[in-house]
Amino acid sequence: MENRIEIYRKLLGLSQHRLGKKVGISRVSVNKIETGKTIPSLKIANDIANVLNVCVYQVFDLDGTGRYAHTNCSCENNQSVSC
Repeated sequence: MENRIEIYRKLLGLSQHRLGKKVGISRVSVNKIETGKTIPSLKIANDIANVLNVCVYQVFDLDGTGRYAHTNCSCENNQSVSC
């Protein structure tokens, strides 16, 4: 599973440490998720997306194709628009 945490995090000027504090996880956990060494729980993935103010599908690409989205969502995986 690929993710765009670093991209959205940097757009907001957040360090891994600050993102972790806002989500309630450690900087080390953020780093492991961001680098793909760990797959987050659904709750943590949703919390990360909420802090980054984007749809969870914009942050996490489940199969590397970018085709996953939820119904009635106007966002697209590569846009920085919140659902």
